[in-house]
Amino acid sequence: MKNSVLNRLLIYLVPLLYLCFTPNNPPDITGSWRMTAHRVAPAQDGISDIYTHFKDLYGGCQEDMGVKLNPDGSLTMSPVRGCQNPLGNLVMKVASKFMPSGKASWESTANKIILQDGKGHRREYDLQLSGTTMEWSFDETEKQTLVRHTIEFKRD
Repeated sequence: MKNSVLNRLLIYLVPLLYLCFTPNNPPDITGSWRMTAHRVAPAQDGISDIYTHFKDLYGGCQEDMGVKLNPDGSLTMSPVRGCQNPLGNLVMKVASKFMPSGKASWESTANKIILQDGKGHRREYDLQLSGTTMEWSFDETEKQTLVRHTIEFKRD
């Protein structure tokens, strides 16, 4: 009787131990992605998705911001283009200066993505991948309020 209880316990315990001690491999996020949202919580001035709000403000834009994560750890970013309001194109050109530039690189773990631009500036985000959707999240204090930013991408 004791042997059958011990055998059952081992049958359930061994796979559980395997899962606990197996290293988590990072998800495969290489390839081209386009930004679809930049949500903030709590909402700022009644706006919960600042990316969509910005694009709507400038009359819609033909191309979303893009990021290409290359297998060698390099990355390239492309700004929003083709906004109907010419001011939108100008603002996006200025905003593109804040994207990683030069010899930008990326690396990931099971739940983080780290970006580094050519000047050595590093930015770390929480990473979540679900099907063809990737999210980068981070917290930032704005006007003494903790704001959670979630940037959403869809695989091209």
